[in-house]
Amino acid sequence: AAGGGGMMDSRSAGTRAIVTGMDVTSSDALRTCHSIIFHYISKLLGEAGPSNQRLAEELVATCAASSDAKFLHSLYEHLLATNHAETALRIDSSSLEKWLLEEKKDVGLLWKYYSFHGRNVLAGDIMWKKALEAEEKVPLDHRIECLTRAANSFSSALQANHSGSNTRRLVEGGGGSSSGQGGITSQALQEQQVSVETLQTRISQIQEQLDVATIQKRVLTTITQSQDTNLESAKMDSLAFTLVNVSDIYNEYACPLNLFDVCLLVLETCRHKDANGILTLWKSIICEEVLPCQTSSESVVEFLTELKQGSMLGEEMIVYGEGDAGDTLPKFENGEWIPRLRNRVAALGKELFGKGADYTFPLDLIVRELEGLRQIYNNTRDEGHVSQPWPAQTVLDVGAPFYLLLESYDSLQMIENAAIGGVDVATRLQWLSSMTEFLELWVAAALSSYGISPMIGSNNLYGNGQGNSASSQLTRAISTGGLLQRIDVYKSSLECLVGGNAVTVALVEERFGRIEETIRKEFC
Repeated sequence: AAGGGGMMDSRSAGTRAIVTGMDVTSSDALRTCHSIIFHYISKLLGEAGPSNQRLAEELVATCAASSDAKFLHSLYEHLLATNHAETALRIDSSSLEKWLLEEKKDVGLLWKYYSFHGRNVLAGDIMWKKALEAEEKVPLDHRIECLTRAANSFSSALQANHSGSNTRRLVEGGGGSSSGQGGITSQALQEQQVSVETLQTRISQIQEQLDVATIQKRVLTTITQSQDTNLESAKMDSLAFTLVNVSDIYNEYACPLNLFDVCLLVLETCRHKDANGILTLWKSIICEEVLPCQTSSESVVEFLTELKQGSMLGEEMIVYGEGDAGDTLPKFENGEWIPRLRNRVAALGKELFGKGADYTFPLDLIVRELEGLRQIYNNTRDEGHVSQPWPAQTVLDVGAPFYLLLESYDSLQMIENAAIGGVDVATRLQWLSSMTEFLELWVAAALSSYGISPMIGSNNLYGNGQGNSASSQLTRAISTGGLLQRIDVYKSSLECLVGGNAVTVALVEERFGRIEETIRKEFC
């Protein structure tokens, strides 16, 4: 092949120059032969058409059957270097597996190799090990990717081998021919047998690790985007390159840095029911969207002062009147805080509610504080201001069902009634007005179930069937929850409000009447 001083261009990536003339050795001739073979493999793989692909695979299969280790390693290297990794990894060979393990030491390629040949347990094992690697500086995103791949591999093993309900049955982890992967086959490889129960345990463990790692990534992103965290470099490195345990995320990062959302996510993930801590965190979240601020209303100062006393933001400023900071602080009365607060409550609520730890989204507290803010804001507006029931709609957007929200609004009435000596008539009237607005949302949503009116409010977390629709919930509240009797109680409460604004009382009473009339007409 090298005689006559001629030069043959193999056009093969990674192949050294071919020696010609009197200096040609047997090794040079062997490399040239290899280059010719690799050239035609690449040529066939690069050309379209099933016949060319079949010829290419047959040629690769023939080459893969060689007992020459050096030739095989050159073949593998050539296929990877010429962007034919999939073809290489479909070779079912202990030689290729050993080369990937000992020479390439590429976990990603080895995972793909095992996955190609249905050896999902081994694929999951190596990815899980890589995700938990403590000696190497592995970026957090890559660790999360490894955990995800490990979970997917174990799930594939479970799905491929799970038949029947015997959880003690042994799963065949690998072996067999890979002819279903394109016809390139060789020696069948075996792996350790694993029980279905073990696979299920591994998947559960990895999912828990993924949940925590996802929270960790959120902390890392928040800190990276912030300019004033002053986090020491060692802690930053741990956050960026290791899997931090959930306790450290909470105690070393989230709490000291006032990452209230993250604290709640940790409590939800760990199923830790710290009622007082959860209330404090939610008050802190609400305060964070409203404070600091300036206001011209004493009642606003009074409400916000009480709100922040139960939070972790007790030092935030509330400036009354045109103080020294009045020009720089946002004005409460402009209402710019409302959409921010709504978006944050809705986004966080969707992450917490309906996941098995609903206590991390305390409906009663959230409804009470949001409605309190709405009412105190409405008091600062002109008479022509049209109030919107945004607190109820925000909680409905989270996915809370109407019947639970009814209990929260009902609890507000009971609280006010219990404290009737210390709560002014105007406040009680406002709570009853809020109840009418919530019921109007519910009735409108229920009617939309029958295509009668536009949809207002939604509920998706507690089922998508008719049994959990707004109309079904309303029907149950009427038949078993005594909703009509409750409306009678609300109307009676209105009659007891001596000294209230007569026009407002009449309007609220009229709205209760329309709600009752619609319910009796459409749902009874």
